[in-house]
Amino acid sequence: MPAREETTVAPVTFLNGVKVEGAGAAVSPRDRGLTLADGLFETMRVRRGRVFQLQQHVERIYRGLLTLRIEAPPELDRRVTQAVDAAGLDDASVRLTVTRGVGGGGLVVARDTAPTVIVTVGAMPVFPVSVYEQGLSAHVPAGRRNARSSTSGVKTLSYTDAVIGLLEAQEQGADEALFLDTDDHCSEASASNLFMVTDATLVTPPISCGALPGITRATVLQRATGLGISAVERVCTLEDLLRSDEAFLTSSLRGIAPLVRVNGHEIGTGTPGALTRRMSAAHEALVETDTAR
Repeated sequence: MPAREETTVAPVTFLNGVKVEGAGAAVSPRDRGLTLADGLFETMRVRRGRVFQLQQHVERIYRGLLTLRIEAPPELDRRVTQAVDAAGLDDASVRLTVTRGVGGGGLVVARDTAPTVIVTVGAMPVFPVSVYEQGLSAHVPAGRRNARSSTSGVKTLSYTDAVIGLLEAQEQGADEALFLDTDDHCSEASASNLFMVTDATLVTPPISCGALPGITRATVLQRATGLGISAVERVCTLEDLLRSDEAFLTSSLRGIAPLVRVNGHEIGTGTPGALTRRMSAAHEALVETDTAR
């Protein structure tokens, strides 16, 4: 089963702008990010010591902070760059976490609550070659994405549904969980957006189906247009997916990963398709260009 292989490089962490080591990287046990999952995060990719699409990630977390009514910490882009420079890694992953901060025991937000900002930089995970050459399998879990939630489309710290869904998928021998929304429309995977190919057209579920507005998702839509490939956001069912010619998942670290089987049913030929490979090559070229010094 494809799984990320972690390296032994120790991560570098900045807590509220201060570099911390080992056990010093600790937040208050009363931090609302810990007690209530009251916060947001972004995961970013680094190549040649530069963060790919940093501004897009920062802009998304600022939009999320506005939705959650969390005071926006200044210069989040500078804080990320500071941590990346301190880590000194050519290839790395970055996690930016912003919580509402330290609070009391209840839900009421104190007026003087100051946000907590954590930036952690670690080695870029290594994905097995099989992920891209053979593709991934997925299982549809019992849980659903709630598109009517006030935090739908916001990358909050509350990922328990995704964790449970992924565990359920793995118990069924699948690599990924593929969620439907409460109306049984396709939504997204546990931490990836979904694309399918039907009649040479790229189709991805709209945000209204509970999908996160992924950074790589947006990149694929833009790159497809530039390559003359038809790409649309459209409501689709599981049956539409199973009848599609190809499918793939997109995320910041894994990039474009072919999806070849869902609930035991093969998608298309059951192997990575030509358009999937073309989009993967185009995305990789963009990463190279965007991070070139």
